[in-house]
Amino acid sequence: MLRHCLALALLVVALAGCGGGGDKDSGLPDAQADVRAEEACCPDAPVPSETTEAGGGDVGGGEILADGLAPDAADADVPEPFPPRELPFEYTRPMKGDPIPEDETAGFTKAVTGMWKKVGYFRWLLRTSTGVDPSTGKDDYLAWHNDVLAVKAGDTVTFKETGGEHNMWIPSSKILSQAINGCILTADWDTCKVAEQYCKGLTASVKGFVWDENDPAPYLMARAIFPMDHSFTLDEVTWKDDGRKKVVEFSGMYHIEDGWNAHTFAWPHNPTWGSIWITNMRSKDDVCAIVRTTAFLPYAVADAPYDWVKDACQETLDTMKGFNKDIVDSGYYIRTKGPDGVAFKIPDQDLGNYVWYSELDPLSECTNRLASDLIAYGEPKTNDCGSGFGSVYDMVAPGGHYYNYPIIWNYHMAALGNALVYGHDGIALNLLKGMTERLDTYLDPNGEEPGAKDGNWKRDMATLLVQAAAFGFPLNWDEARLVQKHWTQAVAEFEGWPNWDLWAETVAGGEYGSGSGFRPAETAEGIQVEAMAMFLEYCNSPFKNPSSAKFVDCAAVADVASWGK
Repeated sequence: MLRHCLALALLVVALAGCGGGGDKDSGLPDAQADVRAEEACCPDAPVPSETTEAGGGDVGGGEILADGLAPDAADADVPEPFPPRELPFEYTRPMKGDPIPEDETAGFTKAVTGMWKKVGYFRWLLRTSTGVDPSTGKDDYLAWHNDVLAVKAGDTVTFKETGGEHNMWIPSSKILSQAINGCILTADWDTCKVAEQYCKGLTASVKGFVWDENDPAPYLMARAIFPMDHSFTLDEVTWKDDGRKKVVEFSGMYHIEDGWNAHTFAWPHNPTWGSIWITNMRSKDDVCAIVRTTAFLPYAVADAPYDWVKDACQETLDTMKGFNKDIVDSGYYIRTKGPDGVAFKIPDQDLGNYVWYSELDPLSECTNRLASDLIAYGEPKTNDCGSGFGSVYDMVAPGGHYYNYPIIWNYHMAALGNALVYGHDGIALNLLKGMTERLDTYLDPNGEEPGAKDGNWKRDMATLLVQAAAFGFPLNWDEARLVQKHWTQAVAEFEGWPNWDLWAETVAGGEYGSGSGFRPAETAEGIQVEAMAMFLEYCNSPFKNPSSAKFVDCAAVADVASWGK
């Protein structure tokens, strides 16, 4: 009780002076009300020492220049071989629950992979994702846009942009990580094409935010870019498709919008796509997912079976290094640009930085900083993050808004995954221990975790378990059963969904929104469709823990010819 009261009091002090939470309203309470509550709860609570309770050291790590920017650093030594090919240490947990018979796991794997095959999962992603087609002569890419309306008229489907796309790289990052690993694991052309296009899509969010050829800050990231409208066919040569007609219209966002967390405006002379529109103020809501997926980019570059995938993802890896270097060198701020193209730090919100709460507790958002350090420099620059679990921010922010949970756990996984990739085994082991503590706390049936009251909690835990398992977390049997339960439900929901092919004669003309229109809607029991192929990430990961309970047959996942058999 004292721990939680203290955490609340400390974070309230920060919020009173800095104005709130992340991209979504953090929901953290009013400052004065919280101070009164803290006084009533634990009036004599001591203030923790930064050196004794938070690991000590300057938050920025190393030398900090007068202007707050870290000096340039030489590239750190990378592990050999690079990227690493196995979990570098043994790590086990006590087993819990009844083992799952092998035949049950085989049947489960058959059902999931059979669904992927039946609906043409990666072909569906190629057809319904939006971006710029290569027939335009401009740089091509695809991404998952949330705020899109599909309109079918005759033999043509038009995808119309309708919103600012504030969080499109949350689902896009899941798709990219699945496609990268699925491409390496299976060499399936459709999967590899999604990997290439989504690598280009992530790169596009940076390339599209370049003001002109002389932009001094070329590695900042937009929330979204809105290029030109265009029509094309999904042909045999480029797409290995049957010539169906597709139109993409971004012009629905060609108007000024001013929100508390982003602004949309014209971007008249971008070097790549010319006169476009953009939404600015990239925030940690998406960046947490992006930096987690970035841990897999070195494997795409090293192992993809097609050079065109390697080339696209190499550019993305280079771009993500530049993006994260700007974050580190800017004092852990995710800088943005205004309508004049000039870069700046967001002055009055925490959605675009990792340091607002660090003076109260240096462990707050430490994994955010560490993830950027490792991607940019291959070595830590911030303070010791310890286990990555249990900071003041970690304890309080999720209670204010459920949306803060995935931000926190994604940055934890991002720090863990990139520590493994760049050979910081001791750091990774501590973070893996912290991930265990985090998941044990989240899944404790007798605990008081606020998120457990949310209807999506168990579904989200199933996805988190598989993602954490890709970075060395060993599941017990109860957790393996939880994974199978929610994926099985998703198969039941998705297999009979009628709109996987909007061009089919059985689908009537008209308008189709994103949820159960041209994409199946999410439910509280089934895995979200954008995460449905996450077993490809897990099965290809070199960091799978051999002590984990088996929840999927990775040999069957790797063999496309055996899907559903």
